[in-house]
Amino acid sequence: MTLALALLPFAALLALIAGLSAVPFVGLLTALSIVFVRQGGLFSLAWPVVFAAVVALIIATVPVGLLAGYEEDATPSRKAGALILALLLLVAANLTVPVGDVSFFAGSLPEFVRPVSVPAVTVALGVTFAGLATMALRSGIRRQLAGVLTACDGVLLSAVNTPDPSMAWLVGACVLLVAGAGTWLARRLSLLRERQQVPHSGKMT
Repeated sequence: MTLALALLPFAALLALIAGLSAVPFVGLLTALSIVFVRQGGLFSLAWPVVFAAVVALIIATVPVGLLAGYEEDATPSRKAGALILALLLLVAANLTVPVGDVSFFAGSLPEFVRPVSVPAVTVALGVTFAGLATMALRSGIRRQLAGVLTACDGVLLSAVNTPDPSMAWLVGACVLLVAGAGTWLARRLSLLRERQQVPHSGKMT
C-alpha cells in the first residue's frame, strides 16, 4: 500500500468536513493511487490508467474553480451525523472486506474481476461510502457536490483496480458526465448565489 492510498480515506473524511476546499487534495491522492495501484510504482503507464488519473484531477479542480465565485446560503449543517455515519461505513467496509479474506479469495476469482491491488478494494469502498455520507447528510449544494465528487473518486479507483482496461474508459467517462452535471446544477440552483462584491469605500476629494 502506498502512502497516497493510505491517506485517501482520511482525505475523504476531510472533504466531509471542509467541503469543496478539500476536494483537490482528494483528487490528487486518487490520481496518485490510480497510477501506483495499477502499475506498482513503475512509470510505464497504460493509456486507460493515464485517462483515469487525468479524470480524477479534472473533477477535483474544474468544479472547484467554477464554483469559486459562489457562496452557500446559510443552512443548518449535519456535520456530526455525517462524520459518524462515514466512520461507521469505513469500519464496516474494513470488517466486511478484510484484506486477508480478499487475498484468499482473489486467487479463485475469474481473471476479469480479480483485483489488481487487494488493499485498494477497502480503500475505494471507504472513499465511496464517505462521499455518499457527505452527499446524504451534509446540507448545502457545495457540500453535497463535494460528496458526489468524493464518491466518484472511489468509484474511479475501483474501476482501475480491475484487469479490464475498458472499465477505466467507461467509468471515467461516466464520472466526467456526473461531475459536469453536478457542477452545472449547483450553479443553476437558487440555493447558490454569487458572492457580493464589496464596494470600495473612499472619500471624494
